[in-house]
Amino acid sequence: MKMKFIGLFLTMIMMSLTVEAALNLTVTPYEGGNSLRFGSVDNTSIINKEVRIRITSTGGVQYRLRQGLINSIVNERGEVLKNNVLDYYTVRGSNAAGSLYQDTPRALLPSDDIVYTSNKNGDSDSFIIVYSLNGRNLCQSGHFLGRIIYTLEPLGGEAPKTFIMNVDFDASNNFNIKIESVSGSNKLKIDTESVSASKTYLKVSVNSEPYGKINIYQELDSPITNGKGIILKKGVLKFFTSGVSSGEDYYKNLSNVEQRRILIYSSSGTSDSFYINFAVDRNLLSGVPAGTYKGKLIYAIQEGGNNKVIPVDLEIDVRKIFDIKVTSKEGLSFFNLKPNSPPQEKMVTVKVESNMNVPYQVIQRLSSPLVDEKGDTIPEKFFTMRVELSRNQKGKTKFSDFLPVKVKDDVVFTSDADGDSSVFNIIYRLETSFDILAGNYATQVTYSLSEK
Repeated sequence: MKMKFIGLFLTMIMMSLTVEAALNLTVTPYEGGNSLRFGSVDNTSIINKEVRIRITSTGGVQYRLRQGLINSIVNERGEVLKNNVLDYYTVRGSNAAGSLYQDTPRALLPSDDIVYTSNKNGDSDSFIIVYSLNGRNLCQSGHFLGRIIYTLEPLGGEAPKTFIMNVDFDASNNFNIKIESVSGSNKLKIDTESVSASKTYLKVSVNSEPYGKINIYQELDSPITNGKGIILKKGVLKFFTSGVSSGEDYYKNLSNVEQRRILIYSSSGTSDSFYINFAVDRNLLSGVPAGTYKGKLIYAIQEGGNNKVIPVDLEIDVRKIFDIKVTSKEGLSFFNLKPNSPPQEKMVTVKVESNMNVPYQVIQRLSSPLVDEKGDTIPEKFFTMRVELSRNQKGKTKFSDFLPVKVKDDVVFTSDADGDSSVFNIIYRLETSFDILAGNYATQVTYSLSEK
């Protein structure tokens, strides 16, 4: 009887050990050890490290794995590593069963992320997590340390298991300068659809403390062109700098972006940040063909004999413009007309803006003949008009001399074959006669714009 009791006791111990060992986690960097070591990194480094996750399960209970930083990654000065330096992602298809999450790059943060959930049977599995350090986003230097915690959770109520892996690297931030657009990328986009969309900026962060005085130069690498090879005319894109606190900037006023190297900023040997503001001069868009124009800005950074180049892609969307504006002080209203009074003239200015590269016409339509309050009308021969073109104005008109104004659709101006923008005046003249009753005469006229 005593022997049976001892055997039963041993069986219970073995069962207990089996339950405790039902779920196990192993985290192994590809290069071995129990730490994720990136070594020495600088602004040119992009380093990927693979980590193999192995989970053994014999308990038949579904489980999941979470990961996150215990605390932020910091250097010896207590500076927290920026969020866009260290990312991670799981390798799709590296697992055999279950569901693998986070297969696109994601910042490694103190918050927990679920990276894997087993199948319902809780089968054993393994998969790969890649940790990617992007030195191009570095804006700090020093020896950085952090700890990743992996939490293996049975979904059946048992206590979770954890594993901690150290992260460390030495950051030598050579030319600790960061240039990024409003979208956080190295691409500058401008849209001419509205005044606000026609403006944007680059933010420049400078940490020159370890290096001394740093100069930043700007240069347009090549002409800004569209898909047809048409070059954006000079002066359309302008820039100025602002927000400098400790260094010196040299372009505080709006200036043209040009294909020549210019010094735009010098640091004072301390950290600083400032903005390079860009704007499209909308007054110069007239005649610029619609389309997407692309170019590249080059920022050359110099400190002593050291050099670094940061390219920024440039894209300007020039929207279609096809608009007509008409201005007139009094319109076509003639007052106090008398048989013996001198002729009266009224002037209307027509401005057409177009970048469609197609010919167009300006069409005039009178609502009625000139008529007074009683309904009396002016004979056609006394109401004439002519179109006054400037010396350099392209296009043509049949109203170069005074001709009668007709109550019908009448083409008053035809553009050149390229559909260039235009500005011209229309002079309307009302002559007096004893055949015309005295009074006030008026009519309404509309102008429309159409492709030829």
